[in-house]
Amino acid sequence: MPVIEITEEEEIQMKAALLDEDGSDALRLLKAFVKRMEQKKNAGMKSHLDG
Repeated sequence: MPVIEITEEEEIQMKAALLDEDGSDALRLLKAFVKRMEQKKNAGMKSHLDG
């Protein structure tokens, strides 16, 4: 499983979403993190066609 680094701003946003119990903000952050993990995972994969 890929590991992603989060910015200080993202950490603050996560804590704020938890404190405010804001499900839509939490879901938006989670989607962004999953997208970033997928991109990182795909960047590490090489095709057999790459030579």
